[in-house]
Amino acid sequence: MIDEEELSDTLFWAELHGIKDVEIKTVREWVEREGYTIDPHPSDGDLPRALIGLIERLADTGVFVRSTDHLSDRELYGFLVQSDVLRAHRALLPDSFVTCDVIGGASEEDNAIYLRYYASDEDRTEWKRDFPDEELPAREKPPYDRDRFLP
Repeated sequence: MIDEEELSDTLFWAELHGIKDVEIKTVREWVEREGYTIDPHPSDGDLPRALIGLIERLADTGVFVRSTDHLSDRELYGFLVQSDVLRAHRALLPDSFVTCDVIGGASEEDNAIYLRYYASDEDRTEWKRDFPDEELPAREKPPYDRDRFLP
C-alpha cells in the first residue's frame, strides 16, 4: 500500500514535468517488467550475475544502491531481495531517483558500520566531538570493493 507522502511527492514531480497520467508500481514490479525475474535463491555460481543484474535493474528504475562494501555478494543480494526496497512504490519520472543506502537506517549497528568502514577522518573527529562518551570502532578497510563500480 502506498503511503500519502509517497503519493504526494510522486504527483508533485509528475506535475512539475507536465505528466498527466502517472503509473505507480512497486519497485519489484518495475524491476520485473519485460520478463526479468528476481531469483530468490541463486546458486553460488549464479550469484554474481544475479546481483549485477538486480543492481542494474534497480538503477534502471531510479534506485541506486550505496554503502555495500562491507557486505558479501550473498549478504547484499539477500538484503536487496528481503528488505523493503522492492516493496516501495515509485513512478518512473524524469530526473527522479532514490538512494538505497544499506546502512541508512541510523541504528547503532548502522552507525558503527559507517564509522568503521566509510567515515572519513574528519567525519570520525566530528562524531567524537558530538558524542564524546561513545567509543569509536577501529577504522577498517571494507572487505569488498564494489561501491565505486555501482551505477
